Amino acid sequence: MEVEIIAHRGFSSIAPENTLAAFSAAIEHQADSIEFDVQLSADGVPVVFHDATLTRITGTLGKVRKRTVAQLKDLDAGVWFSDRYRAEPIPTLKEALIAIESLKKFLYLEVKTHRAWSDTQIDELVDLLLELGWANRCILASFNPLFIDRVRQRADMLNFGYIVSTRKGYRTQLVKAANAGNTVIMSAYPLLLKYPGLIKASQERGVDVVAWTVDKPKDFQKLVELGVVRIETNCLIGPGVTKKRRFLLRSRFMD
Repeated sequence: MEVEIIAHRGFSSIAPENTLAAFSAAIEHQADSIEFDVQLSADGVPVVFHDATLTRITGTLGKVRKRTVAQLKDLDAGVWFSDRYRAEPIPTLKEALIAIESLKKFLYLEVKTHRAWSDTQIDELVDLLLELGWANRCILASFNPLFIDRVRQRADMLNFGYIVSTRKGYRTQLVKAANAGNTVIMSAYPLLLKYPGLIKASQERGVDVVAWTVDKPKDFQKLVELGVVRIETNCLIGPGVTKKRRFLLRSRFMD
């Protein structure tokens, strides 16, 4: 079985995170899958952006949920990273889904709940995923399990992910994931290294594990030795890195 390389916020070590440039770079450098963050603008449009506030990425004060999509489009989401990416816009979810259509495997769509989602907005999110052909290629995830449960009640044909960072949270969500099916556990990787029994418990219950965010080769290899084959990374991507590592991993650790 091959390791699935998931580009965290796109190829975010060489292009500004959560932008079309980062997604294009991830695909160009042969990442299998992409993870990115989505939240609602003031007028209810899903946009790709991680932070609740705009300061770190755009240098502008204020919250994403307080700006309309038109106002967000006027901001620069690239120049903070490099002058090369000056005027890189904040993408809408629809723009991002279209841009990564050629992705080989999965989109891990992390929904931020900095602003409450209405049932109508959840329906519109599901409709968009179905309309653009992502029903079987998208794993809808969140730190808020109640949000995932709400979506599941309305669209159980999708795939889901519970994001965890504590041992207690992992165990709680593992039970739910195993009972529900079509759900992965997305765990902070130090937790998996500290408590490898969590990986075994997941395997025994038929639940896949996604490790985030792994940027050190030694940690990458240790996780694979423990049986984790879905790994999010900012930088361990590309023909010069990934192909060689996959060959080594297949020959050393895989059946």
